[in-house]
Amino acid sequence: MNIEQNAPPSIAQRLATIEDRIERLAAIEDRIERLAAIEDRIERLAHRLEEAIGYFAVRSNLVADSQSVYLGDNTAVTFLQDGTRILVDTKSLDIGVHLLTLGRWEPPYTALFARLVRPGETVFDLGANHGVYALMAARLVGPTGRVHAFEPNPRLAQLVDLSLRINGFGGWGQVHRVAASDRSGVARLFFTDSYSGGGSLSGTAEQSDATGTSKHVVDCRLVPLDTMFPDPAMRLDVVKMDVEGHEGPALRGMRQLLARSPDVRIMMEFGPQMMQGSGVAAPEVVALLEGLGLSAWTIDNEGGIAPVAWAELAAQTAGLQNILAARHAPF
Repeated sequence: MNIEQNAPPSIAQRLATIEDRIERLAAIEDRIERLAAIEDRIERLAHRLEEAIGYFAVRSNLVADSQSVYLGDNTAVTFLQDGTRILVDTKSLDIGVHLLTLGRWEPPYTALFARLVRPGETVFDLGANHGVYALMAARLVGPTGRVHAFEPNPRLAQLVDLSLRINGFGGWGQVHRVAASDRSGVARLFFTDSYSGGGSLSGTAEQSDATGTSKHVVDCRLVPLDTMFPDPAMRLDVVKMDVEGHEGPALRGMRQLLARSPDVRIMMEFGPQMMQGSGVAAPEVVALLEGLGLSAWTIDNEGGIAPVAWAELAAQTAGLQNILAARHAPF
């Protein structure tokens, strides 16, 4: 019998075995940690993949579902993001291009506008252009509300009218081919086909836009809205105003309407330099709005609003921003 072979392991041998097992356990634990880290990375990659799929799905759907159709005569029909049909002038390289390729225009401001408008309300869209805001308002107010769009450009006014009709909004949405002002009369409207958003009541026939396209000049009717809507029972709820510096005369001509509309909310462009050309400078516009008991908020690039003092706006001599005016905080 070999006594050495049957002898129990020595303490040193046992310690060596334990150390070996500890090393193997440590290696296993290391592998488990590495596997856990890999699983975590896979989970994070899967989450990012889901986000990417959602991101590209929305944008691919904008293209796949846009279904823009050319109708001839520089006119196409497409869809806004909410499914509303809209007719577009294909010569428009600013607003028209955005509508045809993305189905939207000024997302931060239209998002705020959608929060302001409620069913059954009366909405004015001054400077309707292609009618994005007028169409949104008509969908939001429904048959119990009223939408009045004002657009002196005859081509654009016709497109807005047709867009309201093809969506079934003609019963409560109406287009007026006039420019809101503080006097009745006729003025010259200058505009270009390629820059449809730049129509103005000031300029010269020799001016041209960046593409070299000469401006068109047409006569347009000026109307004070107080005389156009004399019913003392009529109230305004929301006004969107983008009239390229003519805000002062337009507001003067609707002072009575605004005074008898306690809950009116006005979204408007505020550009001191452009206002100067209308004969009603920015400080006068501020004084008019403040005199009606309205407060002011600036609108940021996310559609959020922040209070601003009228004195601060009156002191501005340059720049262009969108503001909200109302007697009460809208939200």
